[in-house]
Amino acid sequence: MFKQKTACIHQGNVIQPIIWRNVLNKQQNTRKFTSAAEDLKSENSVNEQTHTPPPTPPNPPNPIPAEILRASLPFVNQYGWTIDTLAQGAKTLGYPYISHGLFPRGGAELIDYFLEDCRIKMTNEIFDKMDGLKVHQKIRFACITRLNLTKPYIKKWSEALAIMAQPNNIPMPIEHLAKLVDDMWYLAGDKSADMNWYSKRAILATIYTSTELYMTQDTSPDYIGTFQFLDRRLQDSATFGRLIGEINTFADFAVKSTFGILSSKGIGRF
Repeated sequence: MFKQKTACIHQGNVIQPIIWRNVLNKQQNTRKFTSAAEDLKSENSVNEQTHTPPPTPPNPPNPIPAEILRASLPFVNQYGWTIDTLAQGAKTLGYPYISHGLFPRGGAELIDYFLEDCRIKMTNEIFDKMDGLKVHQKIRFACITRLNLTKPYIKKWSEALAIMAQPNNIPMPIEHLAKLVDDMWYLAGDKSADMNWYSKRAILATIYTSTELYMTQDTSPDYIGTFQFLDRRLQDSATFGRLIGEINTFADFAVKSTFGILSSKGIGRF
């Protein structure tokens, strides 16, 4: 006996049984897929609420610029306080030559690093060697220690002074000088808390900078003339007027020399 095949009517259309079964199967599969998708979406929503991913940790400090600055100092006497020096320092560490682009202020950033590094080295070197010295001896010891750190680069220090004299860079050496003389007086045991605090630091700043300027012009063996100049300035510091008069005379010469260097390099035609 043949089984009777009954046609079905769906939405006004006659559909043969085999086609109808296919339609039903597709609808059931669609409902299963939709249901599974909704279950997965619901599960992901729960997971997002209960398992929030941790925030991205901040990047650690980048030590590369400091490494390049440190590695650049041995090239100062050859290339000066320039981006070429920075490029050579980067090259020795295996970084590309264009790494000097990390320093938009060029040689000024190398000078900035050098001044801070020297101040820290001076402090560490004299910290435990002050016992038994009088105050003026401590100050002299601090000045000589700091000058000795500049000595290896003294032939190029006039160039550094010219860079620091540019208007955009002036705040940088002033800040370093203030920190330097403050450290010197602190390590010398200064306890003043009145106007003497300011006057002592102002006088010492004048003494140190004038001695450093003298050092750039000194041709005596091992810079003996520089240290003699320093001793005279320290001895004269008791007579404030005389000190300022002599220092201003030399400072005038130093300023003219500095602007001469600036002009020769085409810098700062103000």
